[in-house]
Amino acid sequence: MNREIIDKYSVYRKQSKVGALVFLFDSIRKNAVNFLFILVPTGFDLLVFVIVSLVFVFILSIYAYIQYYYFEYGFDFEKSEFLVKKGWLKKTKLSVPFEKIQQVNINQNIIHKVFNLYEIQMDTAGSKDTEVDIKAVSREIAEDFKQISETIKKITSKNIDESIDIKKSGESLEIDLLTLVKTGLTSRYFETLGAIIALFFAGIAMLNDLEIDYAPAVVDFYYETDFNLLAVSIITFIAIYIVLMVNLCLTLIKYYGYKAFKKLQNLEVKYGLIQTKSILLSPIKVQEFRSTQNWIQKKINLRNVRISQASSMHVAAPNRRNIVDVPGCSNEQMDKLFDIIYNNKIDDEIVVRPSIRKFLINLSFFAILPTVIFIILHKNVSFLNNTYFLNFCIFYFILSSFAAWRFYRNSMLFYSKNFIKIQSGFWDIKTKTIENYKIQSVMLYQAFWHKKFNLGSIILLTAGGMSYITTCNYEVLKKITNNVMYSVETSKKRWM
Repeated sequence: MNREIIDKYSVYRKQSKVGALVFLFDSIRKNAVNFLFILVPTGFDLLVFVIVSLVFVFILSIYAYIQYYYFEYGFDFEKSEFLVKKGWLKKTKLSVPFEKIQQVNINQNIIHKVFNLYEIQMDTAGSKDTEVDIKAVSREIAEDFKQISETIKKITSKNIDESIDIKKSGESLEIDLLTLVKTGLTSRYFETLGAIIALFFAGIAMLNDLEIDYAPAVVDFYYETDFNLLAVSIITFIAIYIVLMVNLCLTLIKYYGYKAFKKLQNLEVKYGLIQTKSILLSPIKVQEFRSTQNWIQKKINLRNVRISQASSMHVAAPNRRNIVDVPGCSNEQMDKLFDIIYNNKIDDEIVVRPSIRKFLINLSFFAILPTVIFIILHKNVSFLNNTYFLNFCIFYFILSSFAAWRFYRNSMLFYSKNFIKIQSGFWDIKTKTIENYKIQSVMLYQAFWHKKFNLGSIILLTAGGMSYITTCNYEVLKKITNNVMYSVETSKKRWM
């Protein structure tokens, strides 16, 4: 890092002057729904609409300018700290040691692209209040931050792990457009369906708030529609089509132009169509490497990868920037990415499977018991005719029994000298890989009804989350626990 950059950022600096407009548009976007509810009592009168809009924008403009004017940042290179001063009425001074900065994101959404600005986010493993977000800087400053970040990570990684191979700098992984299309059509079915259902109920709640009476139309539709096999098939086809198209569009928009490459001791990831992201992370701080693959993806040699770093439990899951997703890797690409991050191979593994009692318990609680309850309820309150009810019970029992068997068959623990892998899942088979020395806590427990059968469960806690497996041989789990604890206590490597 040259002297010019050191002198440039050793004093406090403000964001770009155009950044005030970025703050304004961001505030308008966040408060658009509140603005709508303000207008509802006015009856959408044109004059009132104009006046309220002007007042609304004026207030947000003042707030945006205050956010811009009272935010300054800089570096203390002698103390190896990043510094932030912000706030008007409540003034805050924040200092983040270089060694605590685990990830640097350089983003550019639509508003940023219009003004040719960038957003810089610095993530630590602390709470959400200690995460730094510089909303608007020029391209030159963004490039300077990238250079400073690389220097910071090089300094903080020095002598941490001498096994890191600098020669691998420049290795890259790219996800092409066709692979993204395949990924969008074969991933996240249940998540997208759940999001659509949640959006549907949110829409109903909004109609209730606006006092719009939609019930008569729904009732008429229900009684006028003949829900025969053809109608149900059409509805099912439309639902599947919507899920697939939503998945496809979101995948292409979010991950377009995906590229990951190793730069010295760091991993840089770039992607995005509308909102461009550039993430610089340190492989040594990776806590968990997770791959996900369903039956369809297995047939076309495709899987999704998620890389998790240290995170705070105070930060809501959707807002965690400690997670980096890699959509649509082949097995060879996943192995290459694994090698870039860990620079280590998985040795011979011990495989631990749950007892058959795990399947029997799941079958009893999630298949047999609910079916019996449905039958009892149907005898007292007949909410479906007998033919439909019988078909429903048979379908539910077969599906839940199959799910219980799949959860049992796909539940496995793999233990090797350097890594632990835990596999689980029904449709999407998830495999979490953790380096032994990064495990912070191991909990081995045994319920009193398992003692007779010598069964137990194990929970592994890292700074990236929790992993567990249940109803396995207790003695084997005890040996694995002892080996993991020994590995943690004797390791001189750092993970932060």
